[in-house]
Amino acid sequence: MINFSYCIVVSEGLPCRNIVGCWERRMDIVKFLREKFTEEELKKVLGGVPKSRLEKIIESIPEE
Repeated sequence: MINFSYCIVVSEGLPCRNIVGCWERRMDIVKFLREKFTEEELKKVLGGVPKSRLEKIIESIPEE
């Protein structure tokens, strides 16, 4: 199993684009990502086509 600490920095200090699928059953990964990374950083990781699960989830979360 890959350590969580690797998953959050694997892409030039940014999370892996598959992090939600791997960790969603173990923790509130979307909340963690929104607290740790900026919207721009997450978009950088999730940019391109097709949209990943994480990008779809982040877009569906209302901003406070």
